[in-house]
Amino acid sequence: MHENLVPAMTRRRLLGAAAAGAAGLALAACSGGPPGESAVEAGDAAPTGPRKRGGTFRFAPSDFAGTVSMDPQASDSSFALATALTDTLMARDHSWRLQPGLAEEFEPAPGNFKTWTVRVRDGVTFHNGKPLGADDVIHTIRRNLDPKNPGFSAGLLASIDPNGLSAVDKRTVRLELKSPNSQLRDGFAEAPTGIVPVGFDPKNPVGTGPFKYRSFQPEQRFVGVRNENYWREDGPYLDSLELVGFSDPITARTNALISGQIDGMDRVPANLSAQIRARSDLALIVSETGAFEFTGMRCDQGAQFADNRVRQAFKLMLDRDQMVKTLYSGFGEPGNDIGAWARIDPAVDGSIPQRRQDLDRAKWLLKQAGMEGMRVTYRVGQVEPSAMSTATLMVEYAKAIGVDLTIEPVQNLSSFYGPGYFSSQLKNSYDYTQSLYDNASYCWLPTGGFNGEHFDHPKVNSLYAQAMTTTGAKYTELMHELSRVIHDEGPWLVWGRHNIPDACRKKFTGARKDASGLGFNGFRWDEISLA
Repeated sequence: MHENLVPAMTRRRLLGAAAAGAAGLALAACSGGPPGESAVEAGDAAPTGPRKRGGTFRFAPSDFAGTVSMDPQASDSSFALATALTDTLMARDHSWRLQPGLAEEFEPAPGNFKTWTVRVRDGVTFHNGKPLGADDVIHTIRRNLDPKNPGFSAGLLASIDPNGLSAVDKRTVRLELKSPNSQLRDGFAEAPTGIVPVGFDPKNPVGTGPFKYRSFQPEQRFVGVRNENYWREDGPYLDSLELVGFSDPITARTNALISGQIDGMDRVPANLSAQIRARSDLALIVSETGAFEFTGMRCDQGAQFADNRVRQAFKLMLDRDQMVKTLYSGFGEPGNDIGAWARIDPAVDGSIPQRRQDLDRAKWLLKQAGMEGMRVTYRVGQVEPSAMSTATLMVEYAKAIGVDLTIEPVQNLSSFYGPGYFSSQLKNSYDYTQSLYDNASYCWLPTGGFNGEHFDHPKVNSLYAQAMTTTGAKYTELMHELSRVIHDEGPWLVWGRHNIPDACRKKFTGARKDASGLGFNGFRWDEISLA
């Protein structure tokens, strides 16, 4: 399964992070309220007031360079493009709370998380006028689960039996699962699960989203025009949306914004943010997110990190406060080797003590494991601007516990997440805001498509399976225990969480802080308008 899903890993994880990753974090401190709650950081004057209809918003997404497909489920597409063309059954608000999307009903059978009913909203139509129906939902799910070409979210939908889908009526689908999944709704909030009609053609894409396809130049530009029959109230306000690609997604995009070639960009680099803040015509929006960086340790039998004492030693060698201060300019917070964050997902046990540097214990653990003086190669891709700086710090931390760590830089980013990623002993990576369910489904189960560490822990597998049969307090109890196991024995060094800055011209309004870490306004294009 790993090999089948490598292309999806390549496109989404790499290009989504490549533009600014940990950059821009000296811009603002964390807000005191829920993530995504307020509109802009104090001191940045964003337009407010009545919305105006009309205008074209030219936006340069960090994940657009390299986009060659308009298929939302494809590995070589863009989240920004997918959300313009399609909508999902479930959705996240700006504080990352799960909300209904196209589904007016999404419920399990009483006491049975193996059978679910989904009923889509009445009156929703695709761009070509076709009414949204049960057959389209079935078609989209089966496309995502195609074993020959799995969608990006296939791991989250893996419990669904593609042969167990049936239309109850024109708007209602019954889903029979291979195994219980109490968190099934979560997977259907991911942009790549956007509903497409039966007969969908990626070269002439049709969806229910706020913008209709007009033109597309791979890796360069997408143009969408307003969907006059959009199902959400009010929006879209814009006449058209243009998504623009830059081969240099850092400096070139910023220069294009300053010069007026584009109207907005996500993930502003820290070393260029001062130029934006100095402009009276530009607004900077800094979101508190759950986005995080991590280093993966391969831990299957025979691997250098198979012994948990070695994994613990590497976790204890890190000075996380220094890393946040140095790499995030202090505007983030230390990570605790899990990936999901208790403040965003209550399924994470928030009482787990913050891990601190302890070089003496790290050395002792390596000695006990018979790995004193170990040598390891660290595969590093510049998936975000701080990647090499992080690796350099890692070399110094490793040296302090007697480990010879050698950096193996991968210059060709298009191949970073290829087979070499899964076979390497130590590698860096990055992810957006994730729930504990997301992390486990994608990365910690032996069936997880992104389990680059070959992690297979019987207790984690058991706790996950039990949690999928329940909700509420029992679910939280089980997942709290799972998070504790991951903290103690898991395959990741998650050293930090950070804020993400986006920017736009002040002639536009509607953008808010967004906790997802995906990009500008969570890519809710229907909310953007002329000021």
